Amino acid sequence: MKYKVSYIIVLVILLVGLISASAQETEKKGLFAGLPEELTLSGYVDAYIAYDNDKGNSLRQFSVLAPYRDEFRINLAMIALRYNSKIVRGNIALQYGDIPKLNWPQAPNEYMQFIQEANIGVSPYKNSWIDAGYFLTHIGGEGIIPKNNFFTSVSLLTYYEPIYQSGIKYSYTGKKFYSSLMLLNGYNVLADNNKNKSFGLQIGYKPNDKADITFNNITGNEMPTGTAGKTRIYNNLVVKLFPSKKVDVILCGDFCMQEKSKIDDPEASGSMFSAFASMKFRASKNVSLMLRGEIFQDKDAVLSPVYLMSDSTYSGLKAFGVTGGIEFNPVTNSYFRLEGRYLSADKDQKIFYEGENTRFEVILSGGVEF
Repeated sequence: MKYKVSYIIVLVILLVGLISASAQETEKKGLFAGLPEELTLSGYVDAYIAYDNDKGNSLRQFSVLAPYRDEFRINLAMIALRYNSKIVRGNIALQYGDIPKLNWPQAPNEYMQFIQEANIGVSPYKNSWIDAGYFLTHIGGEGIIPKNNFFTSVSLLTYYEPIYQSGIKYSYTGKKFYSSLMLLNGYNVLADNNKNKSFGLQIGYKPNDKADITFNNITGNEMPTGTAGKTRIYNNLVVKLFPSKKVDVILCGDFCMQEKSKIDDPEASGSMFSAFASMKFRASKNVSLMLRGEIFQDKDAVLSPVYLMSDSTYSGLKAFGVTGGIEFNPVTNSYFRLEGRYLSADKDQKIFYEGENTRFEVILSGGVEF
């Protein structure tokens, strides 16, 4: 316990030191009187209750968010301290709830589940930054924080993508283009699991206020120490469209290759493909409607488990799904969501309750940011 507390204290001291060294004369008034203008403090809480007909598991399959069924629970409670000046910036975001408990590292490094982000950065010249520490992943069209997504559930694509990463990155933001180069400990790891490092890349293009196109990549050997190395090349394309003030659209596709991973030929490279398309329509000032379709094809089990098929062959997960929902925003910084999702695996993959290959789920959730 002393080690856990000390670790967090050191992170706070680092950020406070940067703030003290770089703070300008401008100060805030009222509740935050005495704090530099560059410093912001925010909080967020999301609660949920979920149901599905996969009754054999209280911990729901393929559920990064809202992972428990038939219980009122806290998805995520977080507080973030962020500092941003012209030459120095830093972030510390602490968290608690089902999301970090089930998706962040556990023993012997379970203290890491309380740290969502912890990083510091310096700007060597205009529009450029060098940052180091713990970050949320740069991969994907959905994320781990429910308020930033259309839905509280996430697609299978997002389920198998990395959630967090640790390392150092260089980023540049121009008028229409933005990019980042990263040296990372690996794919969805904080403490490194081998002696190799992975390379990350992000290239984005925003031609106008109606479109944003981003290509993301992670390349490296992701096998833990003691196992044969296999280079994985993970590619992610995200297209965000804003055709009108009432409509947002996200198109997302992933393609992954990993050497020596083909399920019927261990010396050949295996592959995985997944995609989703989602839309949010603002029917009124306080009400939005959402729709998402998804497909996941990991025949070589590069990321998903291996399943025995009815013809005595083996395959990774192959599935598709459809999700619909409604969101009510009583005020701009809060929401209530009701959503339903139909998920269907390959007809020969009887992975749900009582040998079914389909599942239906419902999630009621609510959140507020302050």
